[in-house]
Amino acid sequence: MVATGGLYAPTIRHHNGITYIICTNVIHGTSNVPGDERNEQFIIHTTNIRSGNWSDPIVFGFPGIDPSLLFDDDGRVYVQLCKTGPEFQIYNSEIDITTGARIVEPTLIWKGWKKGYTEGPHIYKKDGWYYLLCAEGGTFRYHMLSIARSRSIWGPYEPYDKNPLYTASGTTRYVQNTGHGDLFQDKNGQWWVVMLGTRTKEGRSIMGRETFLTAVDWPYDGWPKIEPISCDGKLGENYKVEDQDSLAAPPWVYLRDAKLDRYHMQGRRITLQADLVEFTSADESITFVGQRQRRLEGTATVTVYKPQHSTSVRAGLSLYKDEHRFLTIGYDFHLQQITFNGLNQAKSFSQSESQMVDFRNHISFKIGYAETSLQFYFRVDEEDWHGLATLDTAILTDFDFTGPIIGIFAIGDDVVEFGDFEVDVV
Repeated sequence: MVATGGLYAPTIRHHNGITYIICTNVIHGTSNVPGDERNEQFIIHTTNIRSGNWSDPIVFGFPGIDPSLLFDDDGRVYVQLCKTGPEFQIYNSEIDITTGARIVEPTLIWKGWKKGYTEGPHIYKKDGWYYLLCAEGGTFRYHMLSIARSRSIWGPYEPYDKNPLYTASGTTRYVQNTGHGDLFQDKNGQWWVVMLGTRTKEGRSIMGRETFLTAVDWPYDGWPKIEPISCDGKLGENYKVEDQDSLAAPPWVYLRDAKLDRYHMQGRRITLQADLVEFTSADESITFVGQRQRRLEGTATVTVYKPQHSTSVRAGLSLYKDEHRFLTIGYDFHLQQITFNGLNQAKSFSQSESQMVDFRNHISFKIGYAETSLQFYFRVDEEDWHGLATLDTAILTDFDFTGPIIGIFAIGDDVVEFGDFEVDVV
C-alpha cells in the first residue's frame, strides 16, 4: 500500500563525537502495484542531538532496506543492508562516510538462519568476533531474532546453534511479534536490546508495533542471552515528561506532503485552512495534523469554533491509521449535524452516526481509548458530554507497522479555529 511507504528502520550510531542516522526512504507510486516503488538510502549526522540541527542527507545507491553502520577499529566504515525479493539476504559494503561513495561493492554475507525474510541486520565487533544480528520470520506472528558470527566481517558466518536468539512465537506472552532488534551497552557496560513487538490482548493490538527494552547477558567470547520482555500493559508510574525540549514534546504529524501554509499554531490555538481532500485519498494530503497515540489508555480532546465565512466545511477529531482505516467525529456546518464516521475497508466495516445540534459558541469533541474499546463524545459549549459511538478496538487491529495518529481535521473551503487540543490525557 502507498500508506506503508516512508522511512524504514533507522539505525543510530555514535562515533568520534558525531551521531549518525542511516535509513531507507521507501517511495511508492500511486498505482499500488508491486514494483511501482523505489528505495533510497541516506545518512544524516549531528554533533548535538538536542540541537535539532542535522546535516543535509547524503543519499547513496544501494537497493534494499534496513541499512546499518559499523565503524571498525581500523577506521573503515561498513554498511549492512537487506536486499529484498524474492529472497531476503544480507549484504555488506564499505563506504566513505563523508560522501556515501562505495569503496567495496555490496557483497552477500548471509542468507539467514531460517532463510525466511532475513532483514534488519546489525554487526557488532566484540572479543575478536563480528556478530551479525538479524530479524527473520516476517514482521508478525513468526518474528524472531537470529544471530551468527565470524572472524571476518565478510564471513563466512556461523549461526548460533540455539537460534532463534529471541522470539515470542509459540508463547502466551503479552508482548508478541517480537524481533528486529539492536544491541547496545550503557555507560556501565551493561548490555541491552531494543526490539519491535506488539502488546496483544485477545487478538487486539491497537498500538501496532512498538519498541521494547530488555536486558542482555553477553559473556566474553560467547553468545548473548536476552531476558524475556516484561510488560503489564501500562506505562509505569515514572513515565512523565520532565521538560518540554525538542525530544520530550510529542512531534506534530502530517499526512504526506502537507501544505504547511494551511496550518497556524499559536499557543493552544490551531487554525486550519480547510481543503477538499478526503481521508480516503491515497496520494493527496488532507488538512490534518495530530500526534501519535503513545498511551494505551487515555483521552484526546479538542474544541472547535464556528467558521467566519462559510458553512461548506466539516471539522473535528480523528483517530487515523491510513486511507483505508480511520474514525472521525466532527461537526458538519452545512448539515448542522454532529457526525461520526468509521471505516475499515480491509474488514468491510463502515459505520456512520449523526445528531442534529445547534452550533452556538463552540463544540468540543473527545475520544476515549482503552485496549479493547473506543468511545466518541461531544458537548455543546460547557454542557455535559454526550456519547455518539462506541467501538471494539478489534475493528482497527491488523498487521500494522505503526500505531494510530490522533489529530484534528478540516474538510471544505473555510478557515477553522481549534482550541485546547490534547492527546494522551489520563
